[in-house]
Amino acid sequence: MKDKIIFSINIIRFSSLTAIWTYTGIALYDFYHLSTLLVIIFYSLGYPILVISYILAGHLTDSIGSRNTIIISLFSTSTVLFLGFFLTSGIEGIIILSIQAFLNSLYVTSSSTATGALSSRSVKDLLLSFSRFRAGINLGWVIGPILGGLLYYYVGWEYILLLGSLGNLISIPIAYKLNIKRNTNNSLHRKYFIKPSKYLMEIIIVQFIFAFVGSQVLFGFTVYSTNILKISSLLIGYFISLNSVITALFQEPIGRYMAKLNLSHLKYLYMLGSFAFSMSYLSIFYPGNIVGLTIFIIFISLGEIILNPIILSVSYIISFKYHSKEIGMAMGSTRMAEGLGRAFSTSFTAYLFFIHDYEISFTLLSLVGVIGLIINRVIYNSLKNEVI
Repeated sequence: MKDKIIFSINIIRFSSLTAIWTYTGIALYDFYHLSTLLVIIFYSLGYPILVISYILAGHLTDSIGSRNTIIISLFSTSTVLFLGFFLTSGIEGIIILSIQAFLNSLYVTSSSTATGALSSRSVKDLLLSFSRFRAGINLGWVIGPILGGLLYYYVGWEYILLLGSLGNLISIPIAYKLNIKRNTNNSLHRKYFIKPSKYLMEIIIVQFIFAFVGSQVLFGFTVYSTNILKISSLLIGYFISLNSVITALFQEPIGRYMAKLNLSHLKYLYMLGSFAFSMSYLSIFYPGNIVGLTIFIIFISLGEIILNPIILSVSYIISFKYHSKEIGMAMGSTRMAEGLGRAFSTSFTAYLFFIHDYEISFTLLSLVGVIGLIINRVIYNSLKNEVI
């Protein structure tokens, strides 16, 4: 039941922050009036911010505990976004949004570590906990863009930042209800970097590929559909919302179902989800119409629902089993891999769209899906051999 606390925080927090993330690109041009060069610089800052912030997030989680790190990230994010309501110049906007991205890494690492700590060390309990964890985030993705659109249209960008500040502030009293025992051994073996085990390196690769393939739903999917299939941007927005709605509605029920399976059945379900996830891109390229888009959204949503909690569960168990003295840094490494996968995904796809025509690029992205299917056998083997 304790994981419902983080579930509640995720709904409130991500409802307010996704309102910001959805309209950041528009605000950079229309509100902050940045040049294209400054916009490129802003997005380029994402890479070093990701790396540094996740290293710090892991260290803080191990040093002061996951609950305290969650509270620090919520309070700091609320303060920074509140300042953003008053600081409206372009450079100030870059600083505010960059700090917010930095602090988000603290929350992602500490909250995922806390979710694992609140569960038993069994795959079944972790599956249910991380299913709730993801369901809360996806409910936020359903609500946030709608709130952001209304605020941006009627009152302006600065009020979206104020909403983000309020959402994080409201979450702080809820976070205080978390009761997580700290591993006191961590303070005796404090490190700033981690030497990954073989198993942690495997899960880091899986997280990177999973995020890389899955992130195409926001950039590659949108660009290909509007430029080649000539689908209206309004309809594309509905399709992206459909992805969030499907995941939010079915994440926990399917998580409950997976928690009832034994390992032999779970590994086959994982392969099914992996196949659906990786092959979903072909449904866009070959039908080449709205039917293909619908199939894509349904199958990639199904794949995410199955794969996300399993990957997070395996990540936590491997972190606990092989890096118990620096579990925060181990979880931070896997979440950093996910963040880098998402960031690199957009850059790579933009590059493909630049040097090839769109059809060739999306065929290559389909091959990336096949690579993701192959690499995801790491999880399959972990479940099969009960390494975890």
